[in-house]
Amino acid sequence: MMIMGMVLGYKMNDADNPPLIQGINSEESAALTGSGRVEEIIRFVDSRYVDEVDDQDLVESAITTVLDQLDPHSVYIAPEYMKSINDSMEGRFKGIGIESYFIDDTVNIISVIKDSPADKVGLQTFDQIIAINDSLVAGKGLQFSEISEMLRSVETDKELIVKKHNSRTDERITINIDDIPLKSVEVAYMVNESTGLIKIERFSSKTYTEFMEALEDMVENRNLQNLIIDLRDNPGGYLPETTNILSQLIREKDKLLVYTEGKANDRVDYKTTGKSFFKVDRIAVLINENSASGSEILAGAIQDWDRGLVVGRRTFGKGLVQEQYPLSNGGAIRLTVARYYTPTGRSIQQPYDNLQEYHDVSRRYLTDTTEVADSLKFYTKMLNREVHASGGIYPDVYVPISDADQDPGLVDIMNRIPEWTFKKLRDGEVSNDILLDDIDNWKVPEEILLDFKDYMVGLGNQSDQGYLKFYEDDIKKAIKFNVIRVIHGDSQANRVESKGDKTMDEAIRYVSSEVTLEKYLESNAN
Repeated sequence: MMIMGMVLGYKMNDADNPPLIQGINSEESAALTGSGRVEEIIRFVDSRYVDEVDDQDLVESAITTVLDQLDPHSVYIAPEYMKSINDSMEGRFKGIGIESYFIDDTVNIISVIKDSPADKVGLQTFDQIIAINDSLVAGKGLQFSEISEMLRSVETDKELIVKKHNSRTDERITINIDDIPLKSVEVAYMVNESTGLIKIERFSSKTYTEFMEALEDMVENRNLQNLIIDLRDNPGGYLPETTNILSQLIREKDKLLVYTEGKANDRVDYKTTGKSFFKVDRIAVLINENSASGSEILAGAIQDWDRGLVVGRRTFGKGLVQEQYPLSNGGAIRLTVARYYTPTGRSIQQPYDNLQEYHDVSRRYLTDTTEVADSLKFYTKMLNREVHASGGIYPDVYVPISDADQDPGLVDIMNRIPEWTFKKLRDGEVSNDILLDDIDNWKVPEEILLDFKDYMVGLGNQSDQGYLKFYEDDIKKAIKFNVIRVIHGDSQANRVESKGDKTMDEAIRYVSSEVTLEKYLESNAN
């Protein structure tokens, strides 16, 4: 199986290196650029070395070697990656605006982004791209990267031959490549009559705007009173977007949200503005081991000010701030210039002496509990509760990872379900006319479940009928999630997935209760 990713023509930044970007400093970059010992050595090599060498390769190797001596988040970005990284941080990408799978050597459209070039020319779910500019791309053994490059090349307009799913005919379509918005808030819905959920995927330059649009809709049109913010698997992003959102959640003016400080950077305090536009009563924040930087700032401020309940598992532990400096070759270095501290003064950066352990969050599954690894204590601002730094934000209510999510065999099975489900929908073996009102009551047909089990056993891996039977409920839930996602989109699919989600259940339990945060935590402790 090869999942093409969120969108055609988009390359995601490396989530293992979650940034917290304070800014891009072109002026200082120019001031610091000049010749030195490294350039001198390279000139000697270039003029006197016995064999031909590539000067650019030597320079990039030298830069990388220097930065490798620092921290895991000080990195060199080569020129060829700058555009895709900047686009992702700015919340856009070049493409035609589709999400797709690469199945049977053919591009199959899963969904079309509203108002994108693909939407404007009438592309739809289950359509297939056969040719681009009269070059056949289906069934030719091409890699996705090759097809993507054909769509991102310089020409403004592209001629596509598309096999339309509804008519079963090939159509020639002219389409242009454009900037497509990459939303960081794709999922927002009402959990119940008074509680809404907003899931933030990353903190791009447009996250605050998207967050406010979602919040406004739920407050003005759906009577939202309480809010759950899902930051699980959110790797971070722009610092100002995080503090702007916090200013809407903490109403008082001049409350410290986070501060940064470094050797060459004086302390900078980020405080609330006192200009919140919507009243939100109770708040719960969901976190896990992949919540980093901006996510940790948001969760840390909510926890330090006792503004709401933090639920889940300990966060990644990334408390370093980067500034980006453009280089003359078109690349850039992203350099750690400061540490950030939560309102109580916590630095939550985890040790990075062992880089393999630093990035391996799976090691926490068996060892990470509510117990902390150090004795350094801090106390929250309002309730004087004891909190710790210790390499991440510890939740107020800890929810361990399920046994199913730790099983490598089940992970392999789950990875095969999206494509398999899509093919069943495309080929009409699963109904794609499930009404929105019928989602909760819809169940995976027994014959479809049996068909999937036979498919897995037929692959010749370690799955057998007994193993698949043991995880039957998890498999059915995953199939339903993917069916609803194709038919009704991310928000409705997320709502399906949240059923039985223990972290979500705990958050709903808190915001639906009538006791104070202090009393709620006391009852959980007992």
